[in-house]
Amino acid sequence: MEILAYLFENVINWIYGFTGDYGIAIVIITIVIRSCLVPVNIRQRKQMKKQQEISKEVELLKAKYGKNQDKLNAELQKVYQKNGTGIGSCLLPFLQLPIMYGLYNAIRMITFAGATTILLPWVASIFVKDQLLILPIATIIVQILPQAYPYFRFFKSLELQKASVPSIIILVLANSLFVFAIPSGLGLYYFVSGVFGAAEQLIVNVIEVRNRRKISMA
Repeated sequence: MEILAYLFENVINWIYGFTGDYGIAIVIITIVIRSCLVPVNIRQRKQMKKQQEISKEVELLKAKYGKNQDKLNAELQKVYQKNGTGIGSCLLPFLQLPIMYGLYNAIRMITFAGATTILLPWVASIFVKDQLLILPIATIIVQILPQAYPYFRFFKSLELQKASVPSIIILVLANSLFVFAIPSGLGLYYFVSGVFGAAEQLIVNVIEVRNRRKISMA
């Protein structure tokens, strides 16, 4: 973790040498790292979709063979063997944690106390909180934005899983406790990361809708 943090810190300082703005440097390195993680995210989404399909198939088998446990176990075994489920798909989300945590610590280690950024002109330094709360509120909005996609009429055909109201409230409260307490530099990282994640999911959904329409028209 510390090695990654020092590596990212050096990269941020190197970018700062060209831009003269730590805020822009944070945005650039965040976008670069999130872009590198896109293939992992895509594979993770495919695995999640596959798990949802397996769950539906399992429920159908339980309804059909619920009273015949031996037959049910045999059919379930066939489903798992056919889909090749394994521990690899469970580990995908954890591959990102060291990278994102390293970047988080790298931003914390920047020591130039007078660092300002044109991206946040109302903030005196990226090491102080946003007293106007503009960045924290914007961050919360982009973090929960993907939860609204299942309610978009355009994505109805995807049958996206809808988050319950309590889970959305918990997500908002958890994010609020964090983003309202961190310095603006870290807040900028979380905002950009949230925008990237929301945009990435939006693009994936749009592509999936178009692919399904092409198949239905073929």
